[in-house]
This record gives sequence, C-alpha cells and structure tokens, in this order.
Amino acid sequence: MAYTELPQEWKEWVAHNVARGCSTADLFNTLVKEGFAPEAAERELNIRRVALKRFPSDRLELYTAQRFLEGAECEELIDIIRQRLRPSTISHDGTADNSFRTSRTCDLVGGEWAVRALDARICGAMGIDPAMAEPSQGQFYEVGQEFKAHTDYFETYEIERHSTPTLGQRTWTFMIYLNDVEAGGETKFVNAGLSIPPKQGTAVIWNNLRADGSGNYDTLHHGTPVTAGYKAIITKWFRRPREKRA
Repeated sequence: MAYTELPQEWKEWVAHNVARGCSTADLFNTLVKEGFAPEAAERELNIRRVALKRFPSDRLELYTAQRFLEGAECEELIDIIRQRLRPSTISHDGTADNSFRTSRTCDLVGGEWAVRALDARICGAMGIDPAMAEPSQGQFYEVGQEFKAHTDYFETYEIERHSTPTLGQRTWTFMIYLNDVEAGGETKFVNAGLSIPPKQGTAVIWNNLRADGSGNYDTLHHGTPVTAGYKAIITKWFRRPREKRA
C-alpha cells in the first residue's frame, strides 16, 4: 500500500532538491518509486494545480490564487518575520525612507523548514529555476504604514547597479498575503483600476515586463496604508539572466 504522507526527512529532501533546480518530474517519479502515493507526491511538489485566476486586462498580466498557503503556514512565517525586521528600503538608493515606504522588512534566508518549503512551493508553482530568483522577502506593515505607488522592475539606469554576475532585470513578482487585515492594506494597481484586499494565504502574481522586454508601467501599484491591525506579506522577485556585454 502506498504511503499517503511524507515524513519530515522526505519533505526536507524535496525542498532541498527543488532548491537545487532538480526536475519536478524526476522528483515525482522518485517519490512514487519509493512507495509514496502519487497524490502525496503531487501535494508536496505543489503539482496540486494551483487554481490561478487571471485579471481580465490587456494592460498587464496578473493572476491571483486563493489558499496558496494554509493558515498554519502563514502564522509560522509571520513568527519568523517578526524576529528579523528592519526598516524597509527603496531600490534606487538602498536607503530607508520614512515617507515613501514605511514598512519593515526581512530577508527570508536560513535553515528553517518553513522558509525552504516556501521557496520550493513558489518556484514550483512558477516553473522557474530557483537560481533565477531573489531571496523571498517578508514585509510587515502597522497602522499608517504603506508603500506608495511604485513599480518592481528596474529602470534602465538601475539595472547595472542591481545586477549580479548571473541575474539581470526583474520579471515576475510573487506576493502572498499572510493575514486578514482588519482594515486597509489593499494592493492597488493604479493604472489598471484593480484593488486586491488582503486575504490570508492568497497569492498575487504579475509580470513586470511587456512582451518586448521593456518595463510595464501599468504594473504601477500602491500598498495602501493599513488603517486597523497589521499586514504581513511575502514577496519574491524573479529575474532574467544578466545580459552579456558585447
């Protein structure tokens, strides 16, 4: 009889190999050969066919997915985020700003199982090699805090500064709401006329670029002020390979 649940050591094996960029199909086949039920392998590898709902617009490519994370997973990540917070910065100069972006932030790197599982699930859902992603970032907003209207892609003059030896322009943004906010805290896509209220576990995913590779200004979005309670979110950015110099 096939095993219907993966023990912790197998869960860690999955997260480790997804983070290494191993093929989801190969990992699935290995788990089934080791006696795990296909449904259990699909669940752990996030092949559970995340139900994406596309926003009907020709101005931007944006999707939402309800219950991408379960409540207990969200609460565990919130606990980790609270322990690591620092003032948020803005990308053009890397400094904290007490008026434009007033939240607190942390980089989710380290050995916690919840963090590794989060990265594996996001990259698996996107079908993108983890090597093409930035570390996941946790953000925490209290009453009155916001992130004023901005875009996530790098402007032409910023790309070189923010590139690494392998990573260039940002492509996709993957954001997850970790809690139901008492009031406020919507993500408002200003030019597209779309406002997405915080709902625990919901993922919001959008492509920052147009088909020709240029930044899509219609992805301009505003993390509106929290007016009651707090807001905790996860953001993960994906990148293009860095362009080779001529």
